[in-house]
Amino acid sequence: MGSKKFTLNWADIAKIGKNAILVGSAAALTYLSQNMEDINMGAMAALFVPIVAAGFDTAIKWLKDNSEE
Repeated sequence: MGSKKFTLNWADIAKIGKNAILVGSAAALTYLSQNMEDINMGAMAALFVPIVAAGFDTAIKWLKDNSEE
């Protein structure tokens, strides 16, 4: 983060926001994994899990700054 001491610029706020989204997603996944046993999707579960996992992986890679500096 490139701002001076005790100040925040828009780049800092954007990074904090992205981190908050990642942490919130992790908390939501934890909650869902704890309560997934109550949901009975039958044969659709085999299709649902990889699609959701790929979606979350895509979202995380999109949110992270993987550019080389």
